[in-house]
Amino acid sequence: MDLLFGSLVIFTAYFLKGFSGFGPALVIIPFFSFLYDPATAIAVAAVFDFISGCILTYSVRKEIQWNFVLPVFAALGAGALFGSLLLGIIPMEILKKIIGVVIIIFAVIILFQKNGLQGTKRSAVKNLKYPVSFLGGFLGGFIGISGPPIIIYMKMMYDKKFFRNQLIGVFLLGAGWRSVLYYLNGIRMDLTLFSILLFLIVTLLALWTGNHFHSKANETVFNKVVAGLLFIPSINLIFGS
Repeated sequence: MDLLFGSLVIFTAYFLKGFSGFGPALVIIPFFSFLYDPATAIAVAAVFDFISGCILTYSVRKEIQWNFVLPVFAALGAGALFGSLLLGIIPMEILKKIIGVVIIIFAVIILFQKNGLQGTKRSAVKNLKYPVSFLGGFLGGFIGISGPPIIIYMKMMYDKKFFRNQLIGVFLLGAGWRSVLYYLNGIRMDLTLFSILLFLIVTLLALWTGNHFHSKANETVFNKVVAGLLFIPSINLIFGS
């Protein structure tokens, strides 16, 4: 049953990744915390996000603007370094509650956020790209979830196709960097080899399915469903034992 539940979580997470270019950690970390300790959930999210990122990056390689991606990653990577140092010293029960609160906050924002800013509002937040990336990296290093601040900013500033493709590149580099930081800080995947191979197969299937449907589905409705699903495990993380 654990493997079945884990496979369902992985499929949902990487269908979302294939569909939108982001989001698997928001699904994996709270739900995997039902099965494993938060450190394992965080490590799984980073490693599998790197693997999926390699595949998606290849598929959109001609659309990625590396002169945009690399500076954003530099800010994100610096934030992740500081965040990962905290991860190794925070007690697991406290970490669960932090993860739950952060996911609920971002789920609410994603649920109600509208795409695109115009005129003076757009100019006012234009220079926040690197501070937002640093914040995302810090959260990624600390609780394994770097995407929401950057996603929220990118949705305000850029059209769907551009921000999806650039985020694939940013999160590929970010996931690889977090995986290295976690390994150096003793944060590892406490999974059997069979579980890892099974989840990898499910990841590949989910990526293909999500990527196939990303241009056809109503993303607004899809994001609302995903945001709604996040409330259940997040509340459990905050109030559960």
